Amino acid sequence: MEKGDQKIKLGYETLWKFIIRPPKDVYPINYLGPQQFKYNSKIYVRKDFELISHQGYKMKSSLIEPLPQYRPSKKMPVVIYLHGNASSRLEGLGILNILLPHNINLFTVDLPGCGHSEGKYISLGYYESYDVGVIVDFLENLPGTGGVALWGRSMGAATALIYAHRDKRIKAICLDSPFANFCRLGRELTKQYINLPDFLINGILKIIGSTIKDKNGIDIFKLNPIEEAENTFQPAIFIHAINDKLINLQHVIDIFNIYGGEKSLKCSEVGGHNSKRPKRIMKDIANFFEKYLCNDNNDNNDNNDNIEQKISNIKIKNDNIKNDNSSDTSYLNQSFVFKSSEYNKDRDRYNFQKEENEQKNMDEIKNILLSINENDINKESTETNSKSSIYEKNK
Repeated sequence: MEKGDQKIKLGYETLWKFIIRPPKDVYPINYLGPQQFKYNSKIYVRKDFELISHQGYKMKSSLIEPLPQYRPSKKMPVVIYLHGNASSRLEGLGILNILLPHNINLFTVDLPGCGHSEGKYISLGYYESYDVGVIVDFLENLPGTGGVALWGRSMGAATALIYAHRDKRIKAICLDSPFANFCRLGRELTKQYINLPDFLINGILKIIGSTIKDKNGIDIFKLNPIEEAENTFQPAIFIHAINDKLINLQHVIDIFNIYGGEKSLKCSEVGGHNSKRPKRIMKDIANFFEKYLCNDNNDNNDNNDNIEQKISNIKIKNDNIKNDNSSDTSYLNQSFVFKSSEYNKDRDRYNFQKEENEQKNMDEIKNILLSINENDINKESTETNSKSSIYEKNK
């Protein structure tokens, strides 16, 4: 293999890994904080679990709830937090002081391929949506679980949107920066870095898509969370940062416009894709969950009945999943008795390093795109198609 050819192949490898094998957020386990802590005069406990994903991977997860003597009722609502593509359950701890004052418990998870969970690849919401069902089933079997809601961010928001219409047990969802269509997102990001002609971008996506399908069985050309929006009827609050340079605001607007249930849209004028959301937006989310998870008035019960009826009328698609066995949102704020200045310094250094690594990855992607030309695409496409033909014959 010539040196130039090897460079191009390494470039394509970097591109597909950027999509389904981003750097794992393997955090120090002590960053999850103590097993027991005090918040607003109540004692809470973090219970860690190991669930088995839809594909058979071990998923590390945590449930944070008050000790029995501090529970306002036997059954308490819970929010399942679904993190972004290169993140982990650590991300979910940032919303504790949004939920706990409203007597809402929090469930966080390292989705397969992320954090401390098993799994070689992620799937941007496709397989992860089936793992949400595993989590909901698990919570339903716990004696203290009341209503269940989803809070997803980026990949997690796409996951929540893909899943929610299947399950009448989900009472409400928060969708922070979901993408509408993955290939559309890929084209937009490519044009953001370099103004390649559409046919070149489509060629790159075709090659990468073929590799991804071979690696983990998903078809990126069919990864369209927006397709589920019209048939999703749970109340939803949409969140987005206007200056988000990763997922364009129009993705959220397009999903919002056809969403089937009661909905509201809150936009932040500060920050970007991975930024903390302003206090006013976090307060809106807290009030949203309190309304649909904590109030037991007849109006909400009637609303839930309507949602269940609509969901039951939807024909659920059978995806024939391939089983592959290969703001002040800080968790540690003044109200927590285990606050440690040294701990916070470690977390700050850790988060700063993550942001630096993400920027390096984006710079590398830009350089790869700049180096690819039409001949490279045609040559790689021919080799990819040849491999696919051999694979189909041997099946």
